[in-house]
Amino acid sequence: MDFSRCQCQTWGFCPLYNRIMEKDPPNWQWCQNTSQIEREKYYSILIRSPPENDSVYKITRVQDLYTKTEKILEYIQDNHINGIVGVPRSGMIPASYLSVLSSLPLYSINNQDIVKLNFSSENGGLRMGYFSGESDNLLFVDDTCYGGVAARQLRDLFGDTIKIAVTFSTSRGLEYIDFASSILEPPHFLEWNFYNCSLATSAIFDIDGIFCPNVPIEVAIDEEKYIEWITNVKPYLHTIPKLFKASKIVTGRLEKYRDITENWLRKHNFNYKELIMFPTERQKERDSDHFFVVGNYKGEIFAKSDDNFFIESELSEANIIRKHTNKVVLCSNI
Repeated sequence: MDFSRCQCQTWGFCPLYNRIMEKDPPNWQWCQNTSQIEREKYYSILIRSPPENDSVYKITRVQDLYTKTEKILEYIQDNHINGIVGVPRSGMIPASYLSVLSSLPLYSINNQDIVKLNFSSENGGLRMGYFSGESDNLLFVDDTCYGGVAARQLRDLFGDTIKIAVTFSTSRGLEYIDFASSILEPPHFLEWNFYNCSLATSAIFDIDGIFCPNVPIEVAIDEEKYIEWITNVKPYLHTIPKLFKASKIVTGRLEKYRDITENWLRKHNFNYKELIMFPTERQKERDSDHFFVVGNYKGEIFAKSDDNFFIESELSEANIIRKHTNKVVLCSNI
């Protein structure tokens, strides 16, 4: 493998390592600042074969939602749509986005009535005061269509002739809608709702990369900087379990950092039952092959638990965890 290609000028998706190199913190420079031997070792871990049968599942990210939603714009233009109706709650995300991009009025549904959302003009924001279109031929927009339940409810309420578009649909759901930007077959897991749905009560979560950015390598090797980092790092606010109590948090962080980690979780109002950390006395073993050792540790815990899901940020660890069990492993970095 030619690692001389590790010369990215900015953050983003790395096709070589098959993962997102994050902007904040700026850890995308890792490949450029690491030796050839270390890069080869890291790559060899990432490409370890996944299970032959059910492999690791991807968490569909918020960024995917926005990117795929843009494909609905062509349908809006071709069908002379005059307004966008968002289906509460998650359908309001793509609906609002489309309303802004297409400069069309935004509607929602309240008490089974279609309501136009406005503030500084009849049709919406200040610039929508220039809108001169009609109020008919509306497009109902939702984020997903799984089995068509919501779509059938919409047609029962507002008539069989209404137009419905979604960002993601299963093949089964296509017959109930008019347009889908992308096919997303089951099982699918959505970043914007998984962390605060009932499934979280039977799920195990990693910390770094899931609840907050991964620790940069130059920070991880300096204990003073590391302690400062895990004490003050800002969480990903949209992944914090709030409505339902997460079953467990299992991390490769050492047990000696428990107080700091628990204080951080408490400070940011994480709702969880149990925190399991890596044994401090096994630090040397962990540091000799972090992904493999920590992946096995997490996998053993998952296999012995009654939990149904493990949410992991690193694909290499996710594959190792998956090999320990027939349960579902989700990865946010594929």
